[in-house]
Amino acid sequence: MRRGNSGGTPVSYASVGMTQRPDIIAFPPEGFSGAESSWRIGSGAVRYAQAQDALFTWGAQRAAHLTVEVLEEGDPSGYQGLEFDNFGIAHRDAEASSEISYASDGTAFLQPGTVVRLSGLWTPVEDSRDFRVIYVMRESRRCGFALGTLDEVPVSGEEFFGIEWRPDDSVWAIVRTVTSIPASRWRWALAPLIRLRQRMQLRANVRALSPARQG
Repeated sequence: MRRGNSGGTPVSYASVGMTQRPDIIAFPPEGFSGAESSWRIGSGAVRYAQAQDALFTWGAQRAAHLTVEVLEEGDPSGYQGLEFDNFGIAHRDAEASSEISYASDGTAFLQPGTVVRLSGLWTPVEDSRDFRVIYVMRESRRCGFALGTLDEVPVSGEEFFGIEWRPDDSVWAIVRTVTSIPASRWRWALAPLIRLRQRMQLRANVRALSPARQG
């Protein structure tokens, strides 16, 4: 189990904010592969609000049987992500907000820059990795945040967790990952198993915001 303070540690990949664009799954940066999964979790404004509360208080991770430990609180005026032009090229930071939001029970929402340790990701035994919240996105009918890896083992990259309230009134949970397996002989040999574990975790995360899991 990896321990230690991750405060100030840079993320382990260069294309920070790459999960903001859905088309990155089809056209990921060189050396990366993308995946996306979605799951209908209900309908209507109330369901969307409930899912948003759970999402921004680590509900998806906890309901997917991960242990969440916040190592460093974020800053609501911190990094919010990037804006992209029509060609998918990042050209400036998105506008930041200094407002802290809260769930209906008074729990503060996670913030950009938060460093979190997730345990139970890769093996049946206790295992942990540290991540930084790269950006937080909140709109009237969609919201989400991205986690970026702070080291390269076993994978490096970014994962987006989001909620969409669609025009047909349905509410969907979405998880999008863009990751790379660092080059080494043994890691490439284990790549199929690593990708299989990623797909299993992706499915667990996207279903975690279902009412049955949150109840």
